Amino acid sequence: MKTDNLEVKKQQVFDEILERAKQKGAIKVAVAQPTDKNSLEGVIDSYQAGLIDPILVGDKEKIINCAKTLGFDISAFEIVNVPTDKEAATAAVEFATKGIAKALMKGNLHTNDIMSAVLKKEAGLRTDRSISHAFVMDIPTYHKALIIADSAINIAPNFDVKFSILQNSVILAKNLGVKIPKVAILSAVEMPYEKMPSSVEAFDLAKKANEEIKDVICYGPLAFDNAISEEAAKIKKINSPVCGDPDILIVPQIESGNILFKSLVYLAHAKVAGVVLGAKVPVILTSRADSPEARVSSSALAVLVSE
Repeated sequence: MKTDNLEVKKQQVFDEILERAKQKGAIKVAVAQPTDKNSLEGVIDSYQAGLIDPILVGDKEKIINCAKTLGFDISAFEIVNVPTDKEAATAAVEFATKGIAKALMKGNLHTNDIMSAVLKKEAGLRTDRSISHAFVMDIPTYHKALIIADSAINIAPNFDVKFSILQNSVILAKNLGVKIPKVAILSAVEMPYEKMPSSVEAFDLAKKANEEIKDVICYGPLAFDNAISEEAAKIKKINSPVCGDPDILIVPQIESGNILFKSLVYLAHAKVAGVVLGAKVPVILTSRADSPEARVSSSALAVLVSE
């Protein structure tokens, strides 16, 4: 079913992702400061879904009191008492450094605290790719999962960082079962235009990706309508298998990505999950606005991309 039909489909993308993750099996996840209702619920829900075996790293008294408020017995969970946020982030990351934890989860602390700990040289979690974030969207009027990157971490990525964002997103798509991901690199026009740097970068990114990344089809630049609608692309005489059928949208910068994914959530009733990629372990960034389903789905993504 293609988007031009504008038919509303049953949203089952995350049912399939959850099932795929369960088949892979639960992984050890170090959680930094799960000291409030939302963050600890995300841990509990993901544990009960059979996705994670959590190590709770943070203020032990607050964690236990929060669990009592939720009416859940966490005596089976390993708890490491580290009172402050930065120390908890560092201690959680150490579990990943030692190979004990296969993923990290942000609890009730600032994103910068945990990501700074991940990026420290001594943590040993950096790879040759830049760190980036990807949202997986289940949109009622789109026929499959749609990955949008990067809408959360890299503010104004340069060409090399954008290439890492693209690489990370392709790895995610392949772990979701997409054999040959189709990537649309977005701008506001369909041809490279010197006065619009994102369009020139999109053209160069597509060329580099098609030459250097195995089993991928990239096209750019594309305006959003021509990426999503095969009919709109035909009107503009754009001939690419990406048009109307992308698995991945690479956005020009964080503002456009943030507006895009939130528009899909709040106006198109899309379901969403997200994960941080590019380090040796994935990072689950929970948000206070996340639904319980979104938190579990984000854990499932981490399971699928973990080694």
